[in-house]
Parts: sequence; C-alpha cells; structure tokens
Amino acid sequence: MQKKMVEEALNQAKRNKVIRSGRNYDPALGSWLDNALSEHRSKPFHAIIASDLAEGEKSVLSVDMVDENVPLLKVPHGDDIPRDIPSIIKALQGLLEHGSKLVFVDPYFDPFNSRQKNLFREVFRIVGETNPGADCEIHYRNNAKGLSNDDLAREAVSLFRDVIPSEMKITFFCWCEKDHGQDFHARYLLTEKGGISVEAGFEPFGNHETTDFALMDFQLVLRRLAAISRDANVYDLVEPVICIDSDGSVSYQ
Repeated sequence: MQKKMVEEALNQAKRNKVIRSGRNYDPALGSWLDNALSEHRSKPFHAIIASDLAEGEKSVLSVDMVDENVPLLKVPHGDDIPRDIPSIIKALQGLLEHGSKLVFVDPYFDPFNSRQKNLFREVFRIVGETNPGADCEIHYRNNAKGLSNDDLAREAVSLFRDVIPSEMKITFFCWCEKDHGQDFHARYLLTEKGGISVEAGFEPFGNHETTDFALMDFQLVLRRLAAISRDANVYDLVEPVICIDSDGSVSYQ
C-alpha cells in the first residue's frame, strides 16, 4: 500500500513538480552522486538528496535529513525583485526554460513602449535558446489607450521583427472586461508547471525600483488559465486572435 501511494505521488509530481533539467549524465564519471556533484560544480543545485552523504559537500543531504526545517530545503515563495531586465529574467527563468506553454498576462502590455519591447526581446531569446518548442501567448486588455490586435497586426513588422526569434511565433489575445464582471488587472506568467504573479507587470523601469514576484498556488494557476481560455466566459475576447512570426507576418485564428 505504501509503495502504491509513493508511486501515485511521483506520477502526480511529474505533472507540475518535476522537470527534465537537461543535466548531463556520464557513466564514466562513476555513480549517480558523482554525476550530480559534477553538474553541481558547473551549474549549482539548491540541494542534492542522496542515499549517503558526500564528504566535504555541504549541499548534499542524506534521505534521513530531509525535513522542512533544514535550511537547504527552505525555498522562498516570494521576493521583491529589482525592475531591471536581468533581475526580471532571472526570476522568470525557471518557468521560461521548462514550461511547454508560456502564458504572459499583462493588461497593460504595450509593445510600442521601448522598455517592454526590450524585456520581451530578451524573454523570447531565452525561450528560443533553451525551450524552443514552447508555445508563447500574450494576453492583454483593450485598455484606455485603445491598443488592439488590429494595431499589432498593422505594425507587426516594425514591432516584432527584431523581438521574436527565428522559427518562433507569438499568439496575442485581447480581452475586454464585462460590465459588472471581474477585473482584468493582475499580471502573471502562467505555465502547466506553475505560475508567478508579477505585481507591477512586465515593464523594466530600472533597478532603483522593485516589485513583488510570488510563486502561485497551483490550483490558482489552473483557475487563472481557465479564465482566459478561449471558450471561457469571464471576459469578452476581441476576435480575431492573431499570431505573429519572427519576420512580422501575421496569421489569424
């Protein structure tokens, strides 16, 4: 019974708690732990859990040391992040590299804003290099500025030709709030592996400012994704949905 419970827990963990990190494994190096330590030296893990301790390796925990009170297993769920591009990218990078679907939600998305454009250029560069198979979506609100998919389609070449990497395309969803409906205000990066709420959105004003980033409860991630699915009724979708390729060409869904 215990074994079956552990197996089920591991199967569930594969959905949103476990990722393939692309780490190298070389049998010639020796054991699993030898390989883990080799990778740790080139790209550090937060901690390594092994059957036995490794002498002189403070990052290795034995199985009987696994406890939520162990400092190496305490991982913060939120932080105040400087609002510069490198800091924002570092905070988002885990999801950028491992989510098969990356959903950016920012009611105030504005590619005519050079700061936002510079951030998303770097975001998509990271995705293109480390996670090229990911589907990328941007969801924004048809706000007081009047930004719409028509604007994006008309200016797609000048706005996105140097922002979207080769062989990548971005899908854009424009939403309107319903009368007496839910507010479309919060900003997120949502994936099937989890989500991060970004209090002040995706505009890098500079490291003289900070904003709160927080890992989201997975059930909340699912609810937020459901609210902006195409068949949802929480907000009004402005049709048509558009896709823009790396050369600025536009297609409609």
